[in-house]
Amino acid sequence: MSEASRPAHSPRTAFRLVCVASAALLLLVAAWWVWTAVRAVETATQLLAADAATTRLSAAVTAGDRDAATAAGAALAGELSAAADTADDPIWVIAARAPVVGGDIDALRTLLRSLRPLASESTPLVAALASGTWDQSVDLTPLVQDAERARTALAHIDTAPLLPPVGRAVERVRDALEQGVPVLRTAAAVEPLLRALDGPAPTRILVLLQNNAEVRTGGGITGSFLQITSQAGVLTLDAQASSSDFAPRATPVADVPPDLATLYGDVVGRFVQNTTIPADFAVSARLASAWWQSRGGAAPDLIVSVDPLVLAAALQVIGPVQLADGSTLTSGDAIDRLLVEPYRALDADGQTALMQDAAARVFAGLAAAPADPLTWMSALSGPIASGSISAWAADADTQDALSRGLLGGPSARLAAAGPDAFGLWLNDATGGKMDGYLDIDIATTVASCRPDGRADIAVQLTMSSTAPADAAHSLPGDVTGHGMYGTAVGDIGTSVAVAAPPGTFLVSVSKDGASLPVATAVESGRPTSLVRVNLSPGERNEIRFAFVAAEPGAVAPEVVHTPLLNVPDVTAPVIRGCD
Repeated sequence: MSEASRPAHSPRTAFRLVCVASAALLLLVAAWWVWTAVRAVETATQLLAADAATTRLSAAVTAGDRDAATAAGAALAGELSAAADTADDPIWVIAARAPVVGGDIDALRTLLRSLRPLASESTPLVAALASGTWDQSVDLTPLVQDAERARTALAHIDTAPLLPPVGRAVERVRDALEQGVPVLRTAAAVEPLLRALDGPAPTRILVLLQNNAEVRTGGGITGSFLQITSQAGVLTLDAQASSSDFAPRATPVADVPPDLATLYGDVVGRFVQNTTIPADFAVSARLASAWWQSRGGAAPDLIVSVDPLVLAAALQVIGPVQLADGSTLTSGDAIDRLLVEPYRALDADGQTALMQDAAARVFAGLAAAPADPLTWMSALSGPIASGSISAWAADADTQDALSRGLLGGPSARLAAAGPDAFGLWLNDATGGKMDGYLDIDIATTVASCRPDGRADIAVQLTMSSTAPADAAHSLPGDVTGHGMYGTAVGDIGTSVAVAAPPGTFLVSVSKDGASLPVATAVESGRPTSLVRVNLSPGERNEIRFAFVAAEPGAVAPEVVHTPLLNVPDVTAPVIRGCD
């Protein structure tokens, strides 16, 4: 057979072509795997470098090293941008579905998508922190929202099966977000206050010191007032007053919404200690201003309510202070020294003198402390998140910003928690300082079994008293309340109110399965149900508020509560089945 008549491809030739093609395909696949692995490791390395830059930035800002902070901030933004850019590589879409490393690629894609907006938005914040001052043009709201979304996305990634560099990158960024998001929230919350203090004109600030040992909706009774003037960055303490300087009134010192009287009687506005009973801090501010002006004080431009938890946080930053009696007040003992010991060992005048002395000396430390935004935001993130700081402004624009943030008071915190959130407001009915012995656990349950599709929701409190068995005899009258307000000596009386989402229907309230009489009203736009609970030493009660949701569909309730000395254990909602 001639060469010309042979088939174009013999079986051997075809076999060779298949081998060559297969080899080429294997090489291509191998190259793809190598490229994917290289990109994955490269991206993880960049993320770890970004985490290291974050650590350097924090250290530099704390040390006040502006140059080092600027360099670390630039490195952070650069590493985040470089890592985020790799998410555009088309090969990642295919690689995320591949065996073996698909999980790693998918985790990195989630990470990069979460961090992409943070890369561009972090630069102004870095510049503000590095300068040691606050640039009022920095809008933190988008950054906070993106950081919260990133934290939520990364929380669902299981790092156990991931390659070590990828797993470490996810975990380190997740840890950084866990630490950073509260700081960002704090910075966003205080920004309106900082803006209000930024002008050259003097700003009058009225500070309310609350005492959580006698709880109120906003934290505790209003025990002391401080008037502070801020001008050109300089703070001066002008005047102080205690609750004993304000005599009870026959009529409210300012207008009080009628729903408050329905829930709490006529005590709001007549006794200065009850200034923070309203869930709406704008009402509390109106009352506080009226009380202050009733004894000749000037109308304040800002009103800020704080409690000793805030003083303890401030002491973390400024360090211990020496009091007039020669003792030293530290962040570790501030709560006991200011809220427990005085009522055991001092008379009313001594208690007032101690609180005013501590407030003045802590304030002096604050005025002298260097402006270190990151340190202050870290220290105040806990108190702000728990509601220990509330603020109101006479300026309408500033007040509008405050009312939509974490400093807006109980109602504002409740609104920020989402449409399914419930407010739990506690007010002492003992007339003493027994709430240091009050422990509360909070749980919610949801069942969707109704034909109309609306969920049954229960908010349950486990309340217990840790007071000594002989509290009636071993505790001073200033602690027990002398039994003057309808609560037996040694017992803890508490008004417990639950504010539900608008349109929610109250079914019942029970204590240990037995129905309780309920007062109901619509406070600050929310249906609110209130019961009175009594605890003897060692007693434990379960209080259950049962509701039906306003609309059909799934609900995800959470509880926003009064800041307490003993932080409640709040469990995640339990989804119940249908019987």
